[in-house]
Amino acid sequence: MVAAFDIGNSNIHLGLYRDKRLIKWSLCPTHNYHIDSTISKMLIGKHITGAAIASVVPKATARAVSFLKRQYKVVPIIISAKLNCHLKFSYRRPTTLGADRIANAVGGMTRYKKNLIIISFGTATTIDVVLKGGYHLGGLITPGMGMLLGGLVEQTALLRKVVFHKPDRHIGKSTEECIQSGVVNGAITMIRGLIKGIRCEVKRKLLCVATGGWGKQMAKYIEEIDCFDRDITTFGVMKLFEYNA
Repeated sequence: MVAAFDIGNSNIHLGLYRDKRLIKWSLCPTHNYHIDSTISKMLIGKHITGAAIASVVPKATARAVSFLKRQYKVVPIIISAKLNCHLKFSYRRPTTLGADRIANAVGGMTRYKKNLIIISFGTATTIDVVLKGGYHLGGLITPGMGMLLGGLVEQTALLRKVVFHKPDRHIGKSTEECIQSGVVNGAITMIRGLIKGIRCEVKRKLLCVATGGWGKQMAKYIEEIDCFDRDITTFGVMKLFEYNA
């Protein structure tokens, strides 16, 4: 069984694959100093023969590698643009492209076989444009929903933390509604505009796929998003393992 890890700033996502089929998918919060116990719980009772890691948290990567070597006698493949990715990069420095974004591109290209816009709504919101021939055009990064909601409160003295909610109106009637409208309605308007702008710039039909912790919620409000795909990242990690094992 292959363990495909996506280690993000907020959560660790794990996909367990047998014969390229997803057997189990789970997530746990990313705690650098408790990563051994976190991974142990996620893998309990599983026979692991290989592993690959897409991570944007270097300390967590090192601890995960050490644990997998020690506990399962497995040396995991670390996802980067230096691997055989079956992708051509338009990025000026492909080695600076996040491992999660590479995994999203590979997972999307393999699963959908179409020209894609892949939007990952995580701690940061990332957008990647991938053509079906395996050409990664590039993308963009913007603060994620949690960062927008939390950052506004952290940087101001009188504002209180509010929950994610999309108001029906743009004009709020309370401070909480004003924050929710500004952040949520603002983010929705921004993402819709970015999708339209990308489609206009590329001048091709592009399937838009959402993923990430906020992806399912945001996909409900953004009609330009065609579908939500929970495990596109771990699927891409598994394919990268297959290409390089």
